[in-house]
This record gives sequence, structure tokens and C-alpha cells, in this order.
Amino acid sequence: FDVTNSGNVSLAGPVIVNDDRTTNETCDPLTGVGNLDTNLDPGETVICAASYLVTQTDLDAGSVVNTATATADGTTSNPSQATANATQAPALTIVKTANPTTYSAVGEVIAYSFLVTNTGNVTIDNLSVADDKAADEACPVTTLAPTASTTCTASYTITQADLDAGSVTNVASASGNDPGGSPVTSNHILSRLPSFSWSATVRMSS
Repeated sequence: FDVTNSGNVSLAGPVIVNDDRTTNETCDPLTGVGNLDTNLDPGETVICAASYLVTQTDLDAGSVVNTATATADGTTSNPSQATANATQAPALTIVKTANPTTYSAVGEVIAYSFLVTNTGNVTIDNLSVADDKAADEACPVTTLAPTASTTCTASYTITQADLDAGSVTNVASASGNDPGGSPVTSNHILSRLPSFSWSATVRMSS
């Protein structure tokens, strides 16, 4: 904060800055400014400072806006506003597992688990998982803060075509919305589940 006496009379110190986001405002001594007395004389400027610790709410909001005024000797300055913009980096990752890892009969149910992690720096809402072979995808939570994870689930029932094909291949991804409502999509993860096959040889005796 550069606090300048823009008037035509001296203002006795101290100079006090009030910022609506901070609580640790300090100003340099007036004895180090201008003619080195304890007043803020016309045309003199004193430098003040403060700091603010960014919160998750600030990252999600996209910016921090704060307003400050300075007061000296009963005179208060105009309010001055500053904006610090957030660098938002929304991201999701997904890791998929299947149980069991092989199949051998029509009607067998494969249970899928999807570990979804918010690897970005903003909160993700409206979280969901989509798997191209399943129709019952479900997530226990739909909002993930940065670094948080959740395990979503789905299932698939083996058909005769799957047995004949010898494997089931499916692709899954997680998606949601960043704080501004823009879509966020994870990596697409492909899995191939083989069938369990067996063969037997029958020998005829004469």
C-alpha cells in the first residue's frame, strides 16, 4: 500500500491501513520518509504492507478482491481495491478394477470399481462415471475437493456373445464440472477381461 498525503497540511502519525481481507497491516516508520519527522507531510508517501492466506473458496471463486483505506490524524483516504486472479487447474483421474478378473458362464456378474481422484486445485461438482458396457454406474459422493477421492461402482452381466468372443473390453471415464460450470473429464481407461476357457481330449479305444 502506497499511502500518499495528497493534501496541503501535515498529518501526524501513525498511518494506519485497514484492509477488509487482512489483519496484519503494518506501515514503515514516518521517521524514514521525506524530511524524517513523525508527520506524513504533503507529497510524502509511506509504504505499508499486509498478507493474506488463500483459501479453497478463493481458488474456487477464481479471484481474491480486497479493499483498503488509510487513516492518519483523523483523515481517511479513498478506498482502493486490488484483485488477484486464481490460476485454476481442474483435473480428474480414474483407476478401474474388476472382480472377478475372468469369467466362464453366461449370467456371471462382473463388479467394477472406479477410484476417482480430484488431481486439480479446484472443487469438482456433479461427479459421475460412465462405462460403455454398464448401465448402473453410481458414485457415493458427487463433489470432490482437491486431493479427495471416491470409489464409484458399476456391474456388467456376461452374455453368450462375450463367451464366444473370449473377452470383454470396455472403456470408462469420470466427469464433473469446475466451479465455473465448465465440464471436466478424466482420462479414458480401457480394460480387457478375458474369459476362462478349457479343453479336453477324448480318446476312443478299440
